[in-house]
Amino acid sequence: MMKIQLDLRFNRKDIRWHLLRLFSNLQFSIVLLLLIAIFSVVGTIIEQNKEIAFYQTHYAFSNTYYKILSWKSIQILGLDHVYTTWWFLALLFVFSLSLFTCSVSRQIPSLQNARRWHFYKNPNQFKKFTGSQKIKATTLDLVASCLQYSNYHIFQQGMSIYGYKGLLGRLAPIFVHGSIILLLVGSVLGLVSGFNAQEMVPAGELFRLQNIIASGQFSYIPQEFSARVNNFEIEYNEDNSISQFFSDISVLNPEGQELKKSTIYVNKPLQFQGLTIYQTDWDIIAIRFRINSEKIVQIPLKEVLLPNNNKIWIGVLANEQEKQLSIVLSDLQGKAAIYNRNGENIMSVSIGESYTINNSNITFLNTIASTGLQIKSDPGIPLIYTSFFFLIISISASYISYSQIWIIEKSCYYYIGGVTNRAQLIFEEELLKISKISSKI
Repeated sequence: MMKIQLDLRFNRKDIRWHLLRLFSNLQFSIVLLLLIAIFSVVGTIIEQNKEIAFYQTHYAFSNTYYKILSWKSIQILGLDHVYTTWWFLALLFVFSLSLFTCSVSRQIPSLQNARRWHFYKNPNQFKKFTGSQKIKATTLDLVASCLQYSNYHIFQQGMSIYGYKGLLGRLAPIFVHGSIILLLVGSVLGLVSGFNAQEMVPAGELFRLQNIIASGQFSYIPQEFSARVNNFEIEYNEDNSISQFFSDISVLNPEGQELKKSTIYVNKPLQFQGLTIYQTDWDIIAIRFRINSEKIVQIPLKEVLLPNNNKIWIGVLANEQEKQLSIVLSDLQGKAAIYNRNGENIMSVSIGESYTINNSNITFLNTIASTGLQIKSDPGIPLIYTSFFFLIISISASYISYSQIWIIEKSCYYYIGGVTNRAQLIFEEELLKISKISSKI
């Protein structure tokens, strides 16, 4: 019985030891990183979070070689929502655990060992150093001064000196690993607790968070949020192409009082209490006109995509079949074209002007445009930005060479040697320079 218990104990220790070696192994981390990259590319190629009918239409492969890309395989493997599948999140967790294990079991002990100074006593110990020097005419104090001038931290014990510099280069990999872990935590936090909504709002109207197109398992959608689109404008270039479109938005409290007001456009969103409102699209939904200075009529417009990918908006101006006219707009610059039932262009009109059409005086008052807004919440963004900041700094710092130098005096000779973790040639030149400066003239 005792033997069985001991065997189980040793087996558990062996398992823990093998797991520790596996998770701290660089090749294992690289394989995990490659898998994450591959599945991220798959998530970029295959459209995410679409209706099942979309995949049935676009991925209806019957060929044996392409069945892996059929809509059934996509649904079963979760390739239609790669970044929130359990196996992708598990990959991120295991990769983070691997980085943490590597830092604890390898990087931190290596840093602790680098901070311990030890002194050489025997000249034979310098034979293992490449580029070691042997000086006769000098003093230990002069050599120490040269090392300090070269930014080395020096320690002396009798007739031996130990010096090092670039300890930050040894510390940097720990921060690189920590920054990547923080980046992964921020990404997962955004996936499981963020949401994405899209709204098409006419100018002058209120909107709430209703059309949620994606949300995490633990996302919170503030139902009390409301805002108003005060105005929508489009800025055109000289060739009538769109330069920029703007939405003037006011965020309101439950009583309808304005909390924040901002004009947004592409690449300049509005931010409010963790929500970010982006300008994404626009549309023309109606045109208003007055008939005979009395009746005001609003005609809905329908968007039509032309073969050249340009858009026009069409509305019916008269309901009677024999008098049916169509009004066509191509932009918001205040111009429109009137066509008869035969498709003939009978006149061009300007918004704000009056015209006689079918014995009626018609004044075109204004067009009603709607703005396309994307409202996002991503609690992981601050962590992601912070992690990128530290990642850039720590990667830059990791290129700092960590160099160690030993000096001893033996039989009127001074032996100088050392090691570095990078830039070996530059380090040897530095040793030679220190030797020359330290030599007495």
